[in-house]
Amino acid sequence: MALKLALPILDKRAIALARARMRAWWDGSAFDEAEAKAAIEVAMETAANDTGVEGELFSLDTTPDDPRLDALQRIWGKGAVAPFDAPAVALFPARLGLTATATLGLFGPGLSAPVAAIAQAHLGDIRVFEWREETQGALRRGVTRAKLDKRVTVSAVDLETFSAPAEAFDGIVSFDDFTHVDNAARLAQQITRALKPKAMAVIETYCATPGTDIAAGFASAFCEPQIRTTAALSALLEDAGLRVDADEDITDAHIEVAKAGFRRLGEALKEAAALSPGAGRELAWETEAWRVRVRLLASRRLERRCFTVTRR
Repeated sequence: MALKLALPILDKRAIALARARMRAWWDGSAFDEAEAKAAIEVAMETAANDTGVEGELFSLDTTPDDPRLDALQRIWGKGAVAPFDAPAVALFPARLGLTATATLGLFGPGLSAPVAAIAQAHLGDIRVFEWREETQGALRRGVTRAKLDKRVTVSAVDLETFSAPAEAFDGIVSFDDFTHVDNAARLAQQITRALKPKAMAVIETYCATPGTDIAAGFASAFCEPQIRTTAALSALLEDAGLRVDADEDITDAHIEVAKAGFRRLGEALKEAAALSPGAGRELAWETEAWRVRVRLLASRRLERRCFTVTRR
């Protein structure tokens, strides 16, 4: 009778961590064990609900970001894919009149830095809806690393087909969803649907008279720009059942935040972590696109607007 030997028990977390450490060594980059463990836990949770993911743990890419996200964060800061004013963003919950028990909907933050800025000011639940496929995994890892995953959930959405939960939110913050969505009227209707009666939303977006010259300023964006005039967007919001309480031109402040990012880039390139060829190319594309975008903003051909709206 043949002996049956017990199969060894595989510690999948340990294997994935070892592979992450080896990958960092091979790439010549610093290894962040806490960050790698957080990414592995996210993958393990996903695997519990999707057996097709389990095998991925053995080849899991637990490096912090892909070349594009690496390049963007060297300009805009850790956890950001675009310029944002953290102190200004942290004021949004107060502007919306949120209490500590309120539920906030956050649309399109990209990565975790805007989420963290808002979470410092709002201690209630936050439901994040992210449409950029390239950032969704890194966003979840960032939320986990910031220890916000107990009250922050992240969902992947398609802006064009997203059906918002009805009357689910005491307030909503939207970053650049209206910059890129094709069917802006439908998105406005979904925001109305998602807000509780009399609840408010803050919407940051670009506005301009449409033209072929605008596209060059967004050549490195995650999606083609679909930019409208301020009057056209205001009308869409009103038609959807949202009263426009304020429409602020924040272009000058936005330019300053963007310029600060590129000033920071000079120091970021001196850091120990090597810049991969892929990240270098992305950095060059982002720099050129923003050179054009800042010129458009400075001439007021393009504007950065912040709308405050209330569901009627």
